[in-house]
Amino acid sequence: MKRLIKTFEEETRLNNVLVPLTLDVDEVIFVFHHEVSQRRINNCSKVISRHKNIKLLFKRVGIDDIDELITDDCLVDISAARYLSIALYGVAMRHDLPIIYYDEEERVIKEFNKHEVIAEKVFSLDIEDIVTLGGGKILSTLHRPVERRESIELIYNAVDKAGSQYGLFTAYVSRINSYLSDLTPSHNVYHLNENTVRKIVTDEQYRRYKDLDLFRIEGTDLRFKNSDIRKIFMVTGEFLENYIYHKLIDDGFFDDVLMSSTIEFSDEKWKYPVTCEIDCLVLKDNDLQMVSIKSNKVEKDDLNEIKVHNVVFGNEQSHPVICINSDLSDKRPSIYAKAEELGVYVIDGTSFLNGTVVEQFIDIARGTYEYEKI
Repeated sequence: MKRLIKTFEEETRLNNVLVPLTLDVDEVIFVFHHEVSQRRINNCSKVISRHKNIKLLFKRVGIDDIDELITDDCLVDISAARYLSIALYGVAMRHDLPIIYYDEEERVIKEFNKHEVIAEKVFSLDIEDIVTLGGGKILSTLHRPVERRESIELIYNAVDKAGSQYGLFTAYVSRINSYLSDLTPSHNVYHLNENTVRKIVTDEQYRRYKDLDLFRIEGTDLRFKNSDIRKIFMVTGEFLENYIYHKLIDDGFFDDVLMSSTIEFSDEKWKYPVTCEIDCLVLKDNDLQMVSIKSNKVEKDDLNEIKVHNVVFGNEQSHPVICINSDLSDKRPSIYAKAEELGVYVIDGTSFLNGTVVEQFIDIARGTYEYEKI
């Protein structure tokens, strides 16, 4: 049996799972010399057990207890720069055991003494893993992304055509929805009265977007292109959520993308769990972006909310992002400056107009994102 001994880290939670899941080991003994959260132990166990059948043991030890854990076929991981890692190093040297560590900067696993790479590609977690390590649980997806390619292209065309006037487009969608709210459709068709039809066809925005064929007026009937478009007209924000989600999926750079999720978070010190709603979760190389998508306006409370969600539900390598199809740096420079102060990444109308929305997400993942000078 190949055994791995490593310190259990409460703060750098990714370190607890990346090395065991990357290497070919049968058993992992996590050691710690002080009380650790049982919840975090459970979260670590859940993630590892989802992917591999590894025997996991968690032991509170003193320096003198470490020798008892040593076997001939044993690896020692001293990734954490802590007191116990120093003790592990000493024991490993006495027993002439291989010593390894996870290099967080290069994202590889190395042999300690010669710093040679022994695992160039570490295990790729998914969004559920990252949320679980943070103590959260994905309960549901509020809005399901559309699946028809036809519908995706219609959404792309609508958002792109709206351009810098996206606020007017969402107001238009809301008006259409208000006309239909008390009606029951039949096969994506709404039967209207003549007065309602007149209001729709004389609307300047109807004439602007008519050629997109999101819906058409036939006599006194309003016929949506398909059920996808009918449903997202009922929730205006779904246009931009779907746009961003599918752009990220189509690009193929990211490892995992999830749209519109409810996350529950629990802790031993709280009687009841708390929940939050995240418009989009994006993952690359085990780094998570928690994205708040706003159709028309961003306020300081929106920045604070996604910042807090990132702190509570994320981890040491997650990033808060605010996304809006409006030029925030130009129209509301104080809000933009506040976002920079809080460390909230901003993807705004400029990126939509020049077609660099996905590139902005990639820059955040690569650490090359730059705030505009305002």
